[in-house]
Amino acid sequence: MKTVKVPRPMRMVWGSLVAYWLSGVINPAFVAIAVMIILFIPVLIADPYFPTQPDE
Repeated sequence: MKTVKVPRPMRMVWGSLVAYWLSGVINPAFVAIAVMIILFIPVLIADPYFPTQPDE
């Protein structure tokens, strides 16, 4: 079984800022992507504190 390495929260912040910037350059729909990335950060922070066993 392989483990998946999740991105660090600061990388997620930078990704959301880039998505927000792209909303002004390319398409306004990138604002929704930026908001979804920002809202996912607490999940990444809390994940190491509440580990679960993988189903086999």
